Amino acid sequence: MRFKTAVAKYLNSKQFGSLANSSQKGYENKLNSFCRDTVHGRILGNISIDKINAIVCTELYDTWETETSTSNANHCSRIFSVLMNYLVTMEHIPNNPMARVRKRTSEPRSVVWTHDQVMSFLDMAFTRGNWTSIGLIVMMAYEWAQRPIDIRSLRWENVDLDKQVVKIKQTKRGARVELPVPDNLNAMLKQQEDTWGFQEWVVPHHRPQDNAYRPLTVMQMTHQLRQVKDAVGLPDELQVGDLRKTAIIEMILGGAEALAIQSATGHKNVASLNPYNKFTLETARSALDRRQRQ
Repeated sequence: MRFKTAVAKYLNSKQFGSLANSSQKGYENKLNSFCRDTVHGRILGNISIDKINAIVCTELYDTWETETSTSNANHCSRIFSVLMNYLVTMEHIPNNPMARVRKRTSEPRSVVWTHDQVMSFLDMAFTRGNWTSIGLIVMMAYEWAQRPIDIRSLRWENVDLDKQVVKIKQTKRGARVELPVPDNLNAMLKQQEDTWGFQEWVVPHHRPQDNAYRPLTVMQMTHQLRQVKDAVGLPDELQVGDLRKTAIIEMILGGAEALAIQSATGHKNVASLNPYNKFTLETARSALDRRQRQ
């Protein structure tokens, strides 16, 4: 039985039907998104459930954590375990492999890149052809304040290089954003299209064994990221996922209005931006300078 078949069976089960409507919607969205995840270079939905072991689950957990957060990875693992435990109950598999994955404690992550660090990284990444992929991912994530998962899975059909516009449907909450493509990034993407425009992915990985093209995997992305950071001498703690936060903080410090920031980031309400607000001398000076004195 393939994973996507197991998901369909669970969604039609009495166990799923007994959940509250709000829980059903959340579970269904997550389980269907799992089917589209890539693990060991294969689409999870197409993998037989008896091949899903602790090694596969560990890669899934690491992917969820890298692309969003430890908190989200723990949330995903709980929903994944609900499905696995159902399959155990129905005697399709002997145990829940996700239970053997060591989970990490969720702590607020405060790491951000400086603008100079981003520029140094890009300068190095674009000097070598085998680092172009991670260079483009970092450049797009930083320029557009988007999550790595939405940059990795970007398709050419969503990029209009003539109008210099990109349309992104965000994976986490389904928000749709339409963003400008600046001249320097547009030039890079035109070069990328000349090389890879014959297939659907903006940043593809070519799998020679079956001549297939897939988005760059998290493991491949992380490996290239580490290589470039080591070459430049950047802190090991910097991650691609930190670029979204970096860009949002820069917009706030630059005095961008909350609604304008939401248009770029896809946040549904202003309160969601509160964690990115930083009390600094610069923001205090800006606020005080804008006072309307009678």
